[in-house]
Amino acid sequence: MLGKETPKQRQERLSKRVEKTRREAAQRLTKDAVIQCRVELGQMDELQEIARAKGLSVSALTRMWLLERLRQEKSA
Repeated sequence: MLGKETPKQRQERLSKRVEKTRREAAQRLTKDAVIQCRVELGQMDELQEIARAKGLSVSALTRMWLLERLRQEKSA
């Protein structure tokens, strides 16, 4: 039986691999979070106009503004 693994060994090997994958996935998930917010259509139009003028997406613009505000609050 040289080179063959028993069902128990296979189960242990697979369990370790699953656990490793879970840990790696959890680490990736905890790096970023997603925030959703609602704005009026007119406000969205304004955001799109400003973002376009700056060469950014609306998402990048709002993220930039949010991070700037967080820094302001932290230093206040």
